[in-house]
Amino acid sequence: MTSFEPVAVEHGVARGMGQDAGEACTPRTSGSMSGTTSGTVARSPRRDRRGRGLRGPLLPPGLPGARSRNEAFSDHLAAAVSRLAEVCGPAVEQARFRMTMVPEDLENRLELVRVWGAELVDDPTGSTRRDAQGTAVITIHRRPLEARCPAPALLPDLVYGAVVEQWAELTGLAPEAVDPDFHW
Repeated sequence: MTSFEPVAVEHGVARGMGQDAGEACTPRTSGSMSGTTSGTVARSPRRDRRGRGLRGPLLPPGLPGARSRNEAFSDHLAAAVSRLAEVCGPAVEQARFRMTMVPEDLENRLELVRVWGAELVDDPTGSTRRDAQGTAVITIHRRPLEARCPAPALLPDLVYGAVVEQWAELTGLAPEAVDPDFHW
């Protein structure tokens, strides 16, 4: 085996990619294997026969179930912003949209709910502010929206509703004036 062939390492035994499974060669510690330091040998991500770990990903990366909730929510947010841009025009491109897990002032909100009740405290699904440069920043909070969603299939509509409400608050319009099809 020459030093430039790819090497897969399994439990301390290096196997060249062109070798049979029965043929094994000992790993070299002279630095000819790239990615190893001072004689340590990396394990192959494809096989973990005796370590009782996963041999590979549970789902292929192309399937929807392989995406995390955060990635799926950011896709819903991007779709909602593009849908809002179709309705409102290019003014939407001047604002920045971002997502967080929970509101930044969650402890203060919980204390207000304890004191005044949930009816008198504003909705934590999103917030609107301006940054130091004067750019509008609309933040959508993921966990409160997921908690309100009765079915996962309704989450894109709920995200769009939150984006429309925050845009309406920013522009000073009613949500129905921003999008006539708005149903919250």
